[in-house]
Amino acid sequence: MNRWSRKKGRFVLEAAYLVPMVCLLMVYLVYFTLYAHDCAVCAHTMIEAGMKGIYREEKTSGEMEDLIRQELQKKLKERLLWMEAPDITVDVNPVRARIRVSGTGPFLRKIRIETERTLYRISPCPALRMKLFLTRKKNGE
Repeated sequence: MNRWSRKKGRFVLEAAYLVPMVCLLMVYLVYFTLYAHDCAVCAHTMIEAGMKGIYREEKTSGEMEDLIRQELQKKLKERLLWMEAPDITVDVNPVRARIRVSGTGPFLRKIRIETERTLYRISPCPALRMKLFLTRKKNGE
């Protein structure tokens, strides 16, 4: 037996170990990409739905919560790739809105996405218009 035949067998053995490891690494890379995408989508969608719903002056806090929750469910249903059935919690009061989204995906159930954002209701224009120095008439007018 010559020495070249022994080297050919070594390459097959190394490939038998290497190929499954590379395939497993690629699968984890794909799932990590889906996880990172859903984290970013949740954060952006919470801010988008919260900003749209928190400045409804004619609505009560309960109506604002329902409006934000419905819009968030609709947008997340369209945009999420990995997370299934996200849990959405919305708490609105006159000063702020606190929105929380959490959930898991079908693969690696122990890994959860939990994102929370607090949006503050700051509406300076009506407060400035009501100030006395802006509504006071100048002397001589």
